[in-house]
Amino acid sequence: MRTFFLILFLSASALLAQLSPGDLHQVHADLEGIANCTQCHVEGQQLSPEKCFDCHSILKARIDAGKGLHINPDYKQCDHCHIEHQGRNFDLVYWKDGTDKFQHNLTGYILEGGHKDVDCRKCHNSKNIKNPQTYLEKKKDLERTYLGLSQECLSCHHDEHRGQLKTTCKNCHSFDKWKPALKFDHNKANYVLSGKHIEVECVKCHEKITDNKYPDDVDYLKFSALKYNTCRDCHKDVHENRFGPNCQKCHNTSGWANYAKNEFNHNQTRFPLEGKHNGLICSSCHTTGNKLKFKGFKICQDCHSDYHQGQFRLTKLKGQCEQCHNVNGFSPASFTIDQHNKGNYTLQGAHLAVPCFLCHKKMNAGTVHETMQFKFESTRCIVCHQSVHKETEKKYLSLISSITGQDGCEYCHQVNSWAEIDFDHTQTKFALEGKHVSTSCINCHKKEEGTQNILLDNAFVECQSCHQDKHAGQFISDKGTQKTNCQQCHTPNNWLAEKFNHDKDSNFKLTGAHQSVKCQNCHKMVSENGQEFVRYKPLSSECKSCHGSTIN
Repeated sequence: MRTFFLILFLSASALLAQLSPGDLHQVHADLEGIANCTQCHVEGQQLSPEKCFDCHSILKARIDAGKGLHINPDYKQCDHCHIEHQGRNFDLVYWKDGTDKFQHNLTGYILEGGHKDVDCRKCHNSKNIKNPQTYLEKKKDLERTYLGLSQECLSCHHDEHRGQLKTTCKNCHSFDKWKPALKFDHNKANYVLSGKHIEVECVKCHEKITDNKYPDDVDYLKFSALKYNTCRDCHKDVHENRFGPNCQKCHNTSGWANYAKNEFNHNQTRFPLEGKHNGLICSSCHTTGNKLKFKGFKICQDCHSDYHQGQFRLTKLKGQCEQCHNVNGFSPASFTIDQHNKGNYTLQGAHLAVPCFLCHKKMNAGTVHETMQFKFESTRCIVCHQSVHKETEKKYLSLISSITGQDGCEYCHQVNSWAEIDFDHTQTKFALEGKHVSTSCINCHKKEEGTQNILLDNAFVECQSCHQDKHAGQFISDKGTQKTNCQQCHTPNNWLAEKFNHDKDSNFKLTGAHQSVKCQNCHKMVSENGQEFVRYKPLSSECKSCHGSTIN
């Protein structure tokens, strides 16, 4: 009997082994046994998809709705991918070409951009399943199923905007990357961007907020409840409301510097623009980093460097630029002759016509320390004018100074012209008389050879040092020095021999008819050694020398 039951048991086991190809997967283990074959198989046929749908009702509902992978013809036969009877732990999903080559677009959701390289289980996991209880009731393993996902971005991703915006993420973002939101068009927002606003980073206007809601993404930008009715909602009013709240009256979004000049009235400020200031661009004074509000602008040096390097600092007005300049320009200066004459040097004569720069010359020209000289150690002529006398005037000036107390060129020269000379020649050894009074100085004081220097010590008091001896040496009184005493006959008034007395100064007294005889009748013009002159001596006093050998 015992043997019979043993044979019967072994026979049943062998029969079962012949009927079942192998153990079912553990999720189907409750379907083991000959009595359960028809749960999946149609009698005498292979696996029936319709039998599968008796249990997999969620999948059937998707297929009936025309959704998902299994609506494709190649995926209608379940056992093509899900192979059973391979054991309790055999993977029920067969990937023909592997998961890496799976054509995800067949599911109805195309993987694009950043989604392409994402591991399947990054999306297909329990955290992203919508209504997970529905699948748990069907005994689905939420960590293995590919069902239950939504195609909405927020089903997998955090709402970075915390409900501030609509959930249609693709209106702004692309699949390649979240940032920047290339598809976002700010012109469709409540505030249209223009000018410089287009270049501004989002976080400059949309505050970044940390709320610790998500451990891996804690920051979000504030989009709702923003104020943008006036510029001052975002920008500080650097004018401190001096010009009112309407910034657009002067400015526009192309940049603060591009203000509407015709609209802005600078005269409303504490510094009205006049003259050259009126043509300046704002950045000339309001430079980068320089606030629009100035602490000081009462004196020119608050903005302008002192070109004169403090030369006027000790004046009564402490070097205020307004003494000489005005807002119409630094050059020409408005300093008048009357102002100049109130200083320590009065302008007279030719100096009145001299341009300022001829006296006030540039110093360190072309360097960063360039300026013009206004402070002089002395006002003597020699400071500006070069002496043409080559210091030959010094001994005369020294003499004059000891007599008159004057010490300078002005003792001889006048400010009207250098050629206008008023020198008292009686202070010298040669007093000027007669024709000498009207004679130009340079006729006696000759220029140095090869130069323009007029020397004062190269003149002599002897007549022949300036005048040619027309008598060819007939009246030389000193054979050693070859001097002629011209004053014996002539005066400075003219060349006539007014002082000559024929009876006293010659060896032949004029008597009788000789007194009315013209000089040239006796004193003839002769020529010797290439010079023509009147012969005065020696002459013969014999009558025949003039009248011949016969006397009537």
